[in-house]
Amino acid sequence: MFGIALSLLSWVGLNPIPYIAPLIGTTEPALKLLVSILMGYPLGIVYNKYVRKYAEFRNLYFIVTGIDMAFYNFGSALIHNTIPAIVIYFTTLLFGPSKMNTIITLVFNMTYLLVGYMMTESEDYDITWTMPHCVLTLKLIALSFDLWDGQKLSRGIELSATSKKTALTQPPSFIELIGFVYFPACFLVGPIFSFKRYMDFLSDKFPLDKESGVYEQQAIQRLIQGVAYLITFQVGVTVFNVKYMLSDEFWDTSIVYRHLYCGLWAHFALYKYISCWLLTEASCIRFGISHNGMEKTVNGDISKWDGCNNIKLLRFEGATKFQHYIDSFNCNTNHFAAEYIYKRLKFLGNRNLSQLFTLLFLALWHGIRSGYYVTFFNEFIIMFMEKEFESIISKTEIYKQMWSNSIISYFLYAFLKMYTIIFMGWSLAPFDVKVISKWWRIYSSLYFSGFIVFLPWAFLYKPLLIKSLKYFNIKKVEQNTQ
Repeated sequence: MFGIALSLLSWVGLNPIPYIAPLIGTTEPALKLLVSILMGYPLGIVYNKYVRKYAEFRNLYFIVTGIDMAFYNFGSALIHNTIPAIVIYFTTLLFGPSKMNTIITLVFNMTYLLVGYMMTESEDYDITWTMPHCVLTLKLIALSFDLWDGQKLSRGIELSATSKKTALTQPPSFIELIGFVYFPACFLVGPIFSFKRYMDFLSDKFPLDKESGVYEQQAIQRLIQGVAYLITFQVGVTVFNVKYMLSDEFWDTSIVYRHLYCGLWAHFALYKYISCWLLTEASCIRFGISHNGMEKTVNGDISKWDGCNNIKLLRFEGATKFQHYIDSFNCNTNHFAAEYIYKRLKFLGNRNLSQLFTLLFLALWHGIRSGYYVTFFNEFIIMFMEKEFESIISKTEIYKQMWSNSIISYFLYAFLKMYTIIFMGWSLAPFDVKVISKWWRIYSSLYFSGFIVFLPWAFLYKPLLIKSLKYFNIKKVEQNTQ
């Protein structure tokens, strides 16, 4: 009940948070959020030591601690996170786990979230009840799809392997649903996970006693990594900040410097999200909800606890193309988008169209500011060019020879690493500043370089590349027919 305790201290003027926040260069809401995220870890320890042995109190523990956390951060506005849960509970009772229930859940939750954005959003980075609500929106939409998939499964309709794993043949009870909504380890910033995982966790299907030493060690590792990334973020934003990119002084620097600065700013800005995800993943592991099967090693079978992993650090830090960022960053949201949006748009008969609508959904999910839509449009045009460019160039002999040469491969890696850093900055800038007046100023200072590089690909660069390969008689790699 740390939230109520700190709230009581605030009412009598003894809460240290308002005094500590400016000392460490942050805001009071941001520090309250960080304290709440960090509290997930000891709550996991308490759960395993004292609560888990009483099965009937497990959901109650999650509800009480989660609501306490919500009250501390958002006060009475926490009711907004409860209303959609109540709605899906009653629509499931009324319509059953059907297609109609799924449509109602999707439309209601997205509408509720967008109205919330309109009521609370400003040009700054806001920490309001819409933050956990955007996570909740995906969780409840996924739940409705999983219930619908369970109905299909009971009627003998074939499902994909992934859908079979998450399909639900029984709807949740009310207390299970509220426990799922307010699960304290990831209520505020994610990651999202399926209701099936939650029920497996409650039903003792994960080897928490047998593998306690393994998951406790992995939880500590993630906690340390989260703290390290948080410190790096705090240092990074003192050197690279968006206010400088909006200043007149930024225009006085060289175009190369501006691109490098913007890229490095974005890289450190992403550490804000990475640190939060690492800290919440540490809490999820410590609770024991992250179990992900067993892995064979030279030392025998070892349990895996990466089921709530939202960031793949090595892939992210070593990224040399934007697909690496997609594979490594915000993994659970990307999984949701792939399974519940992209694949469900198969009826469109066009992958690029399905991807465009998926990115439009994600932009809408983030908010109504123009910067979100520009960033996801950037992702679309970059990925479109990258995939086509790679499919053409990777089939040539010269491509294979260059990567097989150790010296040249180092230069290629350095070039591609610089490319991803620079254009990640270009892509992310609108997302961070949100409004057109700000991102247009930054793009003007960069001479709209990303649009020049990526937009003309299909009608200009691609034909030129194909003609050049033919003109210089660059051969394709011979396919192995054995």
